[in-house]
Amino acid sequence: MLSSRYIMKTRTLLLVVFAGTQIVVAQKDCSRPPLGRLPVSDMLNSTWNGIRGGLYPEGRALPPPDKLSQYETTIDAIEPRSLDGSINPTDGRIVMIGVGASNPRTEYNAFVALATSDPSLNTSLMFANTCVGGQGVQKMNLPADGYWKNAANVLDSLGCSAAQVQLAWIETDNTQNADTTFPGAAQGLADDLFTLCTTLQSLYPNLKVIYFSSRSYAGYIDPAAALAGKGLLSPRDYLNGWAIKFLIERQIVGTPGYAFTGVAADLPALMWCTDNWADGTIPKLDGLFWHCDDFSGDGLHLSPLGEEKSGARIHRFFSTDPIAQQWYHGQPTTSVAEYSTRDNPRTMYSVGPVLILESATPAIASIYNVQGELAWTASIESTTQIPTSGFTPGLYLVRIGERTSIFLRP
Repeated sequence: MLSSRYIMKTRTLLLVVFAGTQIVVAQKDCSRPPLGRLPVSDMLNSTWNGIRGGLYPEGRALPPPDKLSQYETTIDAIEPRSLDGSINPTDGRIVMIGVGASNPRTEYNAFVALATSDPSLNTSLMFANTCVGGQGVQKMNLPADGYWKNAANVLDSLGCSAAQVQLAWIETDNTQNADTTFPGAAQGLADDLFTLCTTLQSLYPNLKVIYFSSRSYAGYIDPAAALAGKGLLSPRDYLNGWAIKFLIERQIVGTPGYAFTGVAADLPALMWCTDNWADGTIPKLDGLFWHCDDFSGDGLHLSPLGEEKSGARIHRFFSTDPIAQQWYHGQPTTSVAEYSTRDNPRTMYSVGPVLILESATPAIASIYNVQGELAWTASIESTTQIPTSGFTPGLYLVRIGERTSIFLRP
């Protein structure tokens, strides 16, 4: 267990990894309609093609309670280490690497910028961004690929070693696989991700936990004009979250080769970070949606707005997730009983005849229905009261600048 005596001077650094000049790989078409599918994280009580959704088995939003003690034991083993991998509470480091291509690179940078400004961050933590543009999982699965040579250089530039890497965050896809059948394509990508996990295990012997985020929306890419790998186009983006779900479920149900506990553990613990897929402007239950302005001119790469949105989600997860508190803040993990009560953390707010919006500075406020259609918009400052009598009963998303929330009109 980490304690306050292990917290030393701040060592967290942000490394921006610059890839070579990239060509425009697609074109953006903001007129493309939503895909018409529910995010896997919103499908706690529903199925798609006979398979129940939810991030974890049995339609759960959080890990199953009977596995929490195993996760806690794994997290407890994360301690500051010296360059040779030996435990060193005084001067050791806990390194977390970011793994992926171009979008993950900028998302991880946005997360690290928030994390390193967090006064409660565990000061033994260091972040290494190993993401390289254009790299799909099919390349990263090869231990001898240049991706990992770059990763070694990143660690070396930070004064860190592979033996100090104990955490990984991954967002990736097979950029050359155009299969969109279900569940076959998702299971195939889960196989690819499993190989990536074994590669990481071989490169980083003290790796304890791998966190996954799913890809964001790719529906604004014009497929007729795209030069991107076919594995990056819609609807392949939607299957990414299902692949992560299938991968993690394999470990939870005890599939051979996936064990993360005991002396004969095969892999690190595999856990969700954030489900970043939303169907365009149709908001998820947690309020996430993707506007065309969240993407750059190619429709694939995130704009600065999109990068900040994703980075904030990742930071929010790690800074509040009860299991992650042990290594992120250097605090004891939450008990099994306490954590199990959070299995469905979403809260819906009902409004009466008047909706009150507040903004300390002038800002554009917009309200969207569940179809992503604009129901109301205006510039607001201070407190604004909006009569709700003209709103059809249902769920609505409110966007004030880059802040989002949801409310229910009964």
